[in-house]
This record gives sequence, structure tokens and C-alpha cells, in this order.
Amino acid sequence: MRALTIGRCSSSLALLLSASVACTSVAQVDDADIALRRHRDAGMGMVDAGKGTGGSGTGGSAPDASVPPAPDASTSPPPDASRVDGGTGGNPADAGSASPPDGSGASTAAWRPFADSSPWNTPIAADAGVDPGSAQMILDFASVPGQGSFWINIQDYSVPVYFVDSTVTPLVTVVAGLGGTGFRTGAANDGVAQGSGLAPIPSNAMPAAGSDRHLLVVDKKTRTEWGFYNAASSGAGWTADEASTQDLAGSGVRPPESVSPWWAGHGPRACGFGLMAGLITADDIRAGHIQHALVIAYPHIRSSTYTPPASSAQGTFGDAQPTRGIMCGGRIQLDPALDIQTLGLSPSGLVLARALQEYGAFVGDYSGAVSLYADESPDALTFWGSGTLGNDTASKIPLGRFRVLQLGTVYDNMN
Repeated sequence: MRALTIGRCSSSLALLLSASVACTSVAQVDDADIALRRHRDAGMGMVDAGKGTGGSGTGGSAPDASVPPAPDASTSPPPDASRVDGGTGGNPADAGSASPPDGSGASTAAWRPFADSSPWNTPIAADAGVDPGSAQMILDFASVPGQGSFWINIQDYSVPVYFVDSTVTPLVTVVAGLGGTGFRTGAANDGVAQGSGLAPIPSNAMPAAGSDRHLLVVDKKTRTEWGFYNAASSGAGWTADEASTQDLAGSGVRPPESVSPWWAGHGPRACGFGLMAGLITADDIRAGHIQHALVIAYPHIRSSTYTPPASSAQGTFGDAQPTRGIMCGGRIQLDPALDIQTLGLSPSGLVLARALQEYGAFVGDYSGAVSLYADESPDALTFWGSGTLGNDTASKIPLGRFRVLQLGTVYDNMN
């Protein structure tokens, strides 16, 4: 669930798609947030927002994490227009996470985005500090009415990943209501939200089912991500409410939205994250060991404020309030003293539990459920559907056994 801000102005869908945005009063900010909330909630149905609609399964083994470093740009320039000719869309043969399982059961390191020093890839230190407000935040986290366990978004409200060779896959134009890094063509100045850019979107690409309609394209060789929120094919091109690139060889941390230019702090998730960050892939489960933090969304995310690696905040509405919950960028860790072998988890459930002990999870978005995210691409769905991963695979991991690590610098979006 996004409640986007333009600088420090919350934006309705109509304003977001306009060429420029100006907020001159608190009333306008409030009205804009309400308008965007209604647009989003109409598609998600609030109670079940962020949940999938079925599925079951099992699969794998474990993982690492620490305190986020100072943010950096971590974004990439727009793709070169000279690549437009030649190639076909789709997943290349080496796109590990979209391949069917080989049945070998071998444990090898899965490909992961970002530098080893990224907060996403850094194991949590044994002496990591716990935030003074951890107990209260976890009490709330574990007691959201009707949401007492993890739900893994798989069939909808997740992220389909399409791996490409961007020198071969034809580039298409994407017009974005909020043009982030790589999508600023046509934006006359930083006060203009709308922009466009080129992206190697395969001809067979489909956004996620559900109202968020996330779409992710990744080139492993150039280590570049093209991420989209509310993506839709439009003739020969695409549109999106938000579009941005990210350098997958960098830290995975965008600059704070409060630092000029404001649009560089925005990404396809409410908290500014790219879509590859924290995603569960088939390669992760095959390897039997997730070596990165996960991303989590839940109903009581704290609105208005954020801390790195987040670079923007969830807007205030309904469940998301500035007076409770864990803010964007907050890192949670499953109690490392918990014997996860006693939880009755499947092999894949143990992989996730160990990752949550060793790397933890960053709060990245609003959801109507306590949600984790798995690759929603067609090939990944085939793999998950073989009984490897289901919506309830992590449901036996106790929410009350988490802790919130020490929060870093806190920024206020005033939304």
C-alpha cells in the first residue's frame, strides 16, 4: 500500500499523474492521502489486502543481518537508447529463480542483489542493540486483529521477476506518474512528478495480480533493476504510477526523500525499497539458505516516519498511524535463541525462520496481512506449486518472538 509523497506533499492518484504537483495546505495533503487510499483500498478490499488467494506447500534451510549504514544513492542511470534493436523478451536460460528444480538437493549460494556490505546482505551481529521501544512495538505487531501469523504473498500482491539481457531485450517506453531515477525524461524540473524512461520489459511480462500490480525486470549481468508500481501495458509501451531503476551492485539504500531531489528517494514500495530487496526466490529455497534480509509488510506499519535503509514513509490512513507500529526501515529479528526445529515447520519454513534469525526483515510497506513476498513470475509459480512454498509456510513462526533492532536516524515525511 503506497501513500506517495511529492516532496513533502501527499499525492492522490490524479495529482500523481499530472505534470506537476503543488500542495499549499494541510487540508490538501489530507484530502490527497484520502483519495489515494480510496483508490488503493477499492482494489484490495482492506481486510484481505496483501493476502494471496490460495496455495500450499513446503521446501529448504537458512542465513544473516545488522544495523543499516548511512544511505547513498544506490541507483542507476536510465538504459542506453542504442539497445532498442534486437532480441526477444522473457527470462534467459540462466535466470536461476525462474527455472524448474533439478532435484539434486545440493546447497549452493543463490544469486543475491546488492553489495556484500549492504544492510540487506549483512548478518545481524550477536551483540546487535535492541530498540528501547521493541517490546511495545512487537506486542502490537503480534496482536493485529485477525492477523496472528505470517502470510506469504505468492499468487497475487507480490512481485513477478523477469530476468533479461538488456542488450538483447528490446527497450520500451514507460510513462510514470512519479518518475524516479531513470524515468525523468520530460520532467522540466524537480517540481514535476511525471516522467518517462526506457526499460527492457519482455513481451510476455505481466504485472502482479492484485491492485498493486508490481512488476520487476532484472539484468543480472549489469546488476540493474527496473521496478514498477501499478504497471500496465499500453500499446507499444507501458504506464506505471511509480517507476525507478536501482543499482543492484550498490548498497540498496536510496537517499532520503527529504534530500533534494525528492524523487530519488522514491521506489515502487511505500518505504522507497526496490522490488528485488527482500524477495524470496526459487534460488533461495533451492540453495537451502537465504543469505539476505527479507521484506515485510503489515497493517499497523507506523506512518509518517522512516529510517534507513528506507527512504520514504507510509502515508497516514486507517490502520497506518504515526503513533504505533514499526516505521519504514525498521528491522525485526526472530529471537536467535528460539529452537526453530521445535516449531513443526516444513523444510522451506525452516529456511525462512533461519533467515529471520540471521538476517531479519525490514519493514517495507503496508499490507492487510502480516506479509512476506515470494517471486510471482509464471516459472516461479510453477516451482512453488510443486509443493515447495505455500501461503502458510511461515505461519508457525511466532510473531511474538521477534524483537526490533535499534532504529537509526529517523526522518519525518509529515504525511
